[in-house]
Amino acid sequence: MIALSNMNRLQVSTDTLLLLLKVYEAKGKEFYYDELFSKDKDVFTKKAVEKNVFYFAKILDMQLTDARLKLISHKKMVAKNKTESFLMNIKDALASMQRHPKEFELLPNEFDNLAKMLSKDYEPIKFMSTEKLKDGTLLAAKKTNGKKDELEKIIDIYNQQNKTKQYELTQLFSNFYIDFMNAKLFTAENEVIAYIGLYAMLLRDFSVFKYVSFYELFFKRMEQYTLAYNQANYYYATGFPNTDLLSKFILDILDEAYESVNTYAREYTFEMKMNKSDNIEATIRNGKEIFSKEDLRRLHPTVSLITIDRTLKRLKDEGLIQLLGKGRSSKWQRIDEDRRRGGRQLDIFQFTD
Repeated sequence: MIALSNMNRLQVSTDTLLLLLKVYEAKGKEFYYDELFSKDKDVFTKKAVEKNVFYFAKILDMQLTDARLKLISHKKMVAKNKTESFLMNIKDALASMQRHPKEFELLPNEFDNLAKMLSKDYEPIKFMSTEKLKDGTLLAAKKTNGKKDELEKIIDIYNQQNKTKQYELTQLFSNFYIDFMNAKLFTAENEVIAYIGLYAMLLRDFSVFKYVSFYELFFKRMEQYTLAYNQANYYYATGFPNTDLLSKFILDILDEAYESVNTYAREYTFEMKMNKSDNIEATIRNGKEIFSKEDLRRLHPTVSLITIDRTLKRLKDEGLIQLLGKGRSSKWQRIDEDRRRGGRQLDIFQFTD
């Protein structure tokens, strides 16, 4: 509660103010994005969950191969160990948030339910509790003080500060986050619950994360996050934690997210005007000579796998591409014009007798 209770210490630099103005100007286009992407809403939801799960595991440095992470992110798998069970529980939590972003409420019960969800086939995660004697004597009855009550106090202070309208949302989020982390509320995985809680708050108020992976951007900025978090904690015990860098970290992620979705909106609008199969063909003709089906899915997230498969078959029949290898690791190669005509590249160093 130290950070939230002392928010009057905060000052906003000119650079941060300009960044805030930029972010909130971009936020004003959210209704446009929601309308533009409405037909493919489910595709974006699925894609956001997949990327979030993959990069969440990267943030936690889970000892799983990228291939296994992609499988868990994309499909419903049977867990091989507790680490995979935990990641699948995280996936369920993120998927639930992504489907119902506005329904998250900042309540102790929300975090309690999250802890229970994360515990499935993993290990018990629950609020910490401490016992003390009511009157300080050995024979007195014991009184249980749950950390759930402490979280309720943190949330109450957050709500009080929010009602004053003196503080911007990312400032409130960063100070709540620091108080939450320092309170050590749960028996295990406090950091994971804090990561998910922060994302739930952001997703509720900034719908850009319906289309852009928050944890991918978080992972890219891990060094910035570590510096910001350490700085806030360094002064925490004094009662004046410096959360400026943490607020800046959140704003930088928001800024990059809005830049990404704006760029994609332009590409999406262009794609809508074209036949989707033709658009995939244009990508193949102008892209890398050797590519995978996954490359096409990443570049065209709203195009169905069936359309991609049909396009690949058509282009193969037309002699534009050829298959390299078999199975999941297979790739495709574009066949150049001269090779399609039966021509042969001249080798200037060819040896002849």
